[in-house]
Amino acid sequence: MRFTRADVKMTQPKRKVTKPVRLGLIGCGGIVRINHISVYLALPDAVDVVAVADPVPDNLEYAGNTLEVPPAQRYADYRDMLAKAEIDAVSIATPHAMHAEHAIQAAEAGVAVISEKPMATSLEEADAILEAVNRNGVPYAIMHNLLFSLPMQEALSQLRTGKLGKPILGRGQCMGMKPADFGSDHANPAMAWRAQKAVGGGCISDTAYHEIYSVEALMGSPVRYVEARVKTMRFDIDVDDLAILLFEHEDGAVSTVSASWCSPAITAERGRWCEVHTTNGSIRVFHRDEEPFWRYGGEEDGWSSLEIPEPVVKENPGVGGHFGCYAATFEALASGSEMPVDGEKARHNLAIIEAARRATGERRAIGVE
Repeated sequence: MRFTRADVKMTQPKRKVTKPVRLGLIGCGGIVRINHISVYLALPDAVDVVAVADPVPDNLEYAGNTLEVPPAQRYADYRDMLAKAEIDAVSIATPHAMHAEHAIQAAEAGVAVISEKPMATSLEEADAILEAVNRNGVPYAIMHNLLFSLPMQEALSQLRTGKLGKPILGRGQCMGMKPADFGSDHANPAMAWRAQKAVGGGCISDTAYHEIYSVEALMGSPVRYVEARVKTMRFDIDVDDLAILLFEHEDGAVSTVSASWCSPAITAERGRWCEVHTTNGSIRVFHRDEEPFWRYGGEEDGWSSLEIPEPVVKENPGVGGHFGCYAATFEALASGSEMPVDGEKARHNLAIIEAARRATGERRAIGVE
């Protein structure tokens, strides 16, 4: 069944959950080990991980031991966790193609859903998630984590004052080179699944996804039209390894996003960044750099690096923002307020990606709802 936009329009439930939020994990692999666990441990007053689920024994043991989850609350099948564990919410960190199933099942179990990006692999799946969330009256949140890094928060704060004027051009980039055996029987499962269409892999959905929402946030106006080339250029895989996107925003401003798995950055630290140029200045945020925040103040001042306060939690420098995103989400769950990044925003990002794929095939600009 396909739902209309009226059917799936998000209405944020005002139901509160316990504080700290009793959280169950669906998926305990790479992103959980690298980023999520350190956040949970740093927020003891906001979250208590009481159950974990993963079919891989090593993942289950690592997460369970590190988070001190009782053996009885470690599940090989997430459905058993939903049926037996006393939880307020789940955090979904599984391959992309599994997000819809896991989110819908969690909603049917009556628990709040926090999902890693993207919310789904198609708009049909996204609509099914929103229908299940609304029908069961459960909160739904997505991890647009880069928005919550300290330099991005500073950039958005400065733009909101209006002193920099109107954004007229935005750019985002994430360049990198995957290993030569990428897409084959790679020793790293997290690397291999990203090269498979059946599991929801691809450069645009796994990498450019972050630059899309970051640039759109800096521009302060929704993407309305998309032109793009999303292609497979280097690797023998059935998903894209290159995405070049051109956006026109509702207010007429333009922006671009470039992402690649087949072109090494000049330096690893400066491979991921986003910037906005306004009528009165410019801001650039580097996501992997010791000097992450730069501002252009005119011909006399030029570009200058501005200090950003040290984060509460020293996160993996290659990702960033998970601490702030989770902290805001847990606070919203506890207070019954709107999610910082809800299903409508996540669906919009997915709609931009689908428009980019269509634009590639049809060689024309595609409108976004």
